[in-house]
Amino acid sequence: MQVADLLDVIYTAGTVFDGLSTSRPATDAFLRTGDTTGVRGRGDLALLEDLRDAAEIALDCAGSRLDSRLDVAALKRINAAMTRSAALNPGKLRTAAQGIGVRTPLGRFEPPEIDEAGLDALITQALNAPNDVERAIELFLRLAKAQPFEDGNKRTAILAANAFLIGSGSDVFLTVPFDDNDPATSSRFNEMLARWYLRDELTGVKVMLLQNGLAPAPAR
Repeated sequence: MQVADLLDVIYTAGTVFDGLSTSRPATDAFLRTGDTTGVRGRGDLALLEDLRDAAEIALDCAGSRLDSRLDVAALKRINAAMTRSAALNPGKLRTAAQGIGVRTPLGRFEPPEIDEAGLDALITQALNAPNDVERAIELFLRLAKAQPFEDGNKRTAILAANAFLIGSGSDVFLTVPFDDNDPATSSRFNEMLARWYLRDELTGVKVMLLQNGLAPAPAR
């Protein structure tokens, strides 16, 4: 499996979470050949480079079959690549003293600091779900809500969830709900994600991911 096979994951995460303005075909061309012709500016290029390199690490983690038991070290590796152009301390867990939070449609969210033991427990809890798809969704949602790193938490979480799916032999990827022809799709998803963050309302965002966030993985 190649990074370009993760096009849907990379394109939707970049677009919904970080305002990527480069088109899907241009993103595909960049991932396959490094062609920057259709990339819309230096900001998009830096984001795509970080997503590409973090996706390579996620594939490496899956190939090493970390899991079936995806661990904290793998998350740190993914995040370090994902945020090398943005965070002061790529791959390091944030501290409460930094006061790092996230803006949501329902207000600002700043979760408590989480250490490595807490992050490991979170992974274990997520992987107790009844099947691989639900485990990946739980992993994404719990990591995203925990906001363990200084930056790139949702992108790290979606790639970690897909590393789990690939390592487990799943035939689907988990993508971010997005429709090129209907901007309301990502708006609804962001609101449901905010409800999970701020109100512990988990059902709505899980259902949306099950209905709008699954894409077929290429045959191996």
